[in-house]
This record gives sequence, C-alpha cells and structure tokens, in this order.
Amino acid sequence: MELPVLLQLQELLWALALGAGLGLLYDLLRPLRHGQWRTALTDALYALLLLIALMLFALYAGRGRLRLFALAAMGCAGGLWLWLVSPLFRRLERVRRRILRRLVCRISSFFQHRGGCACEQKKKFSEKAKN
Repeated sequence: MELPVLLQLQELLWALALGAGLGLLYDLLRPLRHGQWRTALTDALYALLLLIALMLFALYAGRGRLRLFALAAMGCAGGLWLWLVSPLFRRLERVRRRILRRLVCRISSFFQHRGGCACEQKKKFSEKAKN
C-alpha cells in the first residue's frame, strides 16, 4: 500500500521534530552525567526514552511502520541539533550554573555571618596553596 505524498511529508516533519526533541533530551540529561554510575544511568534512561519514542512514532506517525526516510530524518535533525544548537545550550547551562553557584554562595555567607562567601574563601585558600 502506497502512502500519499502528504502523509509522507507529515511523517517526515514529525520525524524531524522527534530527532530535534531527542537532541534536546540529550542536552537536558548532559549535566547529570558526572561519574561512572550516573553516566550509565542517564545513558540507560536516554536509551529507554529513545526506544519508547521510536515505538510510539512507528505506531502513530508511521501507521505501524518505521520507514527508512523517517529514521534518516530523525538522525539528521538530532545531528543538526547537537552540532548547531547544543554548543549554545551548553553555554547557557554554564551561565545558569555560575549564577546559581553565586546565589548559593551569597545565601550561605548571609547565614554564616562571615566576612565573605565560604565558596570564595575556599577559592582563595586553594590559590594561596598553589603559590
């Protein structure tokens, strides 16, 4: 049974969206990948979510079939996400972490009634130890 071109186009667009979404999911899980066990767990979680997404895509968008052009579209969209958008996403994640670290440092210094932030004191101590 042949699919009309409009349904193939619709499946292609869904595949591109799914590929980009899986690239976003990988970037969202990236900060959790520190340490051997955490990396293994996040990779297993990503693989499980990928499997579920492929199954649902094949059942609903592919009408029971996972076609080769859809797999290629998912791979291309995911690759483009990781190549073009992911570096910007990682920079924003570093900025967010830096702001959060400063906020926690300020709050901790307020409650500790010290002359400065405990985080900055550790940093100064480590710099003195290096010299």
